[in-house]
Amino acid sequence: MHQIKAKPLTPEAFRKYGTYQNLLDDESLARNSIRTGGFFPDLITLNFGKDTLPSVCLCSVKKRDKRIIGFLEAHGKTCEGLLPLDADVIIYVGVPGREYSVLDCEAFIVPKGTFVKMEPLILHGGQFLIDAEEAHVLCILPQRTFQNDEAPKVIRNEEEKAEVIL
Repeated sequence: MHQIKAKPLTPEAFRKYGTYQNLLDDESLARNSIRTGGFFPDLITLNFGKDTLPSVCLCSVKKRDKRIIGFLEAHGKTCEGLLPLDADVIIYVGVPGREYSVLDCEAFIVPKGTFVKMEPLILHGGQFLIDAEEAHVLCILPQRTFQNDEAPKVIRNEEEKAEVIL
């Protein structure tokens, strides 16, 4: 089984997958917005295409004994946004390719309150916890994405799986 070391989220390291913004850091919000306090509009835009409406989803993440990647997915036409609400999480992402492989993935530690935007075609999957027993992650996707713009791959072969480590 492969291992992927989770690393801190930085603009340089995450740039090829998308963008992010700590929504709890007012100084950073003021630098990245047309307003300097109170209301910070248009921090990150997500392209959902012309045929669907945005929807608010929630991922309820439970602590596991090991952080094993056994599932990959990608969305061909739309972005995905994630916001850990009450605990830090680890996400894994990978560049688009002909085949889904954990060998194409990197893992990042996303602090709670930090919104992450993944571009279309970026490989990804469920989130992992660091210290908490449970967390809630707000997920913003086009309505019914799981039905109309998702290409999943369940990894059944142990040699194709990876464990995310700190």
